[in-house]
Amino acid sequence: MLYDLIIIGGGPAGITAGIYAARKKLNTLLLTKDFFGQIGSTSHVDNWPGEMGVGGLALMQKLEQHLRQFQIGIQAGEKVVSVELSVSGTDNSTDSSVGTRYRQLCFNVQTENSVKFQAKTIIAATGRTPLKLGVEGEKEFTGKGLSYCAICDAPFFRDKQVAVVGGGNAGFETALDLAKYASRVVLLERGDKFLADELLQEQAKATGKIDVLLNTELQKVEGNGRVQSITYKDLASRKMFQQSMEGVFVQIGSVPAVDFLGKLVKLNKNGEIKIDFESCATSQRGVFAAGDVTDVHWKQMIIAAGEGAKAALAAYEYLQKL
Repeated sequence: MLYDLIIIGGGPAGITAGIYAARKKLNTLLLTKDFFGQIGSTSHVDNWPGEMGVGGLALMQKLEQHLRQFQIGIQAGEKVVSVELSVSGTDNSTDSSVGTRYRQLCFNVQTENSVKFQAKTIIAATGRTPLKLGVEGEKEFTGKGLSYCAICDAPFFRDKQVAVVGGGNAGFETALDLAKYASRVVLLERGDKFLADELLQEQAKATGKIDVLLNTELQKVEGNGRVQSITYKDLASRKMFQQSMEGVFVQIGSVPAVDFLGKLVKLNKNGEIKIDFESCATSQRGVFAAGDVTDVHWKQMIIAAGEGAKAALAAYEYLQKL
C-alpha cells in the first residue's frame, strides 16, 4: 500500500501530526517504537495547558488515547532504521520535462523488524535520544544497575545508594525522583556550578538525602553482574575516588534521533534537521519534520505539538498540489 503520509515518532509532535492528518482524511500510518518518549520519563508536567500538574507517563497515555479516536494506521513497536527516496509511476513521454510532472516521489520506509512501507510524504518526529557517558562499564551495566530513566527504574532502588550524573534540570529531577526510594543520592556534575533551576536545587537540598558534587567526572562503573561501585575524579585536585554505589543514572543531555534519514535531509551543526519554520519542510521535497528533532530553538512539549500540527497541514497542502 502507498500511504499519503507516514509519521515517524510517537511523541507530542508525532501524535499531534497524526490527529491533524486524520482530520484531513489523509491515508496515514504512524510508526513508533513506543508512546513513551522524553515526556514519559518526566515525573511531573505542570506547563501543559488544561492539566494542573500531571505525570509525564499519564499525559502520554492521554495523548495516545486521543490519537486512537481517529481513523489512522498505528504500528507501535516498530523502530524505523531507514528512509529512502524513489520515483513511482511510468513516464512514457518522450519529452522529459512534461513526463516529470507525472512521476511521483515515493519514500521507502524500513523498520528494525525488516517491515517495509511506502508513502508519498514523510513527517519525521523522532525527538532525541540520551547521550552516553562513554566510560568503562557503561555498556556492560546498562540495565544492570545503570539506567537513563528514573521514572522507569527508580522503584528498583529502594533503600539503596545511587549516583546521578548530570547537574542540569534533568539531573536534579532524576535525583528528586530517586530520593523517594533510595537511601542516598549522590549527584555528580563536571562543571563548577549547577545549571538546574534554583527551585529544583532548593527542593533537592530540602530532601536531606541528596549530596551534590561539583567538578566531578565519572570514570568507571564496576560490579559483579550488577553495579556495585563507581570511580570518579575530582577535577580540581585531580584525585581519583572509588565509592560503593548500587545504581547509576545518566542525565547528561541528548542528541537528535536522525540516523534513519541518512543523507536525505540537511542537518545543522548540532545534527538537528533544518526546517522552514513556516511549513516544517526540510531540504527534501515531500519530507517534513517536527519537534525536538528539528532546529527549532525551544525544546518544549507544547512547541513540539504545535510543530506537529504545522507539519501535517503543510504535508496536506503539498499533497493537494501534486
